Amino acid sequence: MRKFFLLILFSTAPLFVYAQSQTDWIWNPEVSYSWKASDRVAYNTKLSVFNNLGELGNRTALSFLEPQFVMSYSVSTRLKLGGGYYYRWSEPLRDGYRYEHRLLQQVGYVSYIGDRRLAHRLRLEQRIRSSSYQNRLRYRLSYDFPLQGERLDPGERYIILKNEIMTAFNAAEADAENRVSVGLGWFINRSYKFELNAQYRTQDIFSGNGITHLFLAGTSFYFNR
Repeated sequence: MRKFFLLILFSTAPLFVYAQSQTDWIWNPEVSYSWKASDRVAYNTKLSVFNNLGELGNRTALSFLEPQFVMSYSVSTRLKLGGGYYYRWSEPLRDGYRYEHRLLQQVGYVSYIGDRRLAHRLRLEQRIRSSSYQNRLRYRLSYDFPLQGERLDPGERYIILKNEIMTAFNAAEADAENRVSVGLGWFINRSYKFELNAQYRTQDIFSGNGITHLFLAGTSFYFNR
């Protein structure tokens, strides 16, 4: 447990270089449910909620509400193709848009360093908002390992490290963002797991208005069938 808190400290240390007024603090609880239709086809539904911790008690504390649906097809034990849809809603939305439909296409690939697993994900998104359209390209690398032994068994904990880079672009604008996170998970059994994570985002890298910063604390519960 001490190692986990040290990881959080080092991954979020850049936040404290900036004044709190320049940084958003978000709590992101989510629930995910996955099931297999066959040996190769699987589905996932997820509900994510984004709350601005600096405005708890206010009507605008709810930043976003996102229901999601994704289907994946296993080409092999290491390679997956997928596609899906999710909807972003809030009243009002932080960026001024009333709603956002998002289509996604993705490729996932698993590689190994010894017995340790590296998961790669390349995703293309089309963001259809109430008054604009934007494409976004995302690449995420994640690395997880058990805290006890070489294999993760029911009832044990694990560490998961992630970094995601992305660029958003359309005819009128282009931007980039980086997200680094560290999480502690509990593998309850093959059907359930729970994760706590801390994420630091640098946003608006190419906007010309200065980089913005966001700290996100997440709680995730996963159901698998």
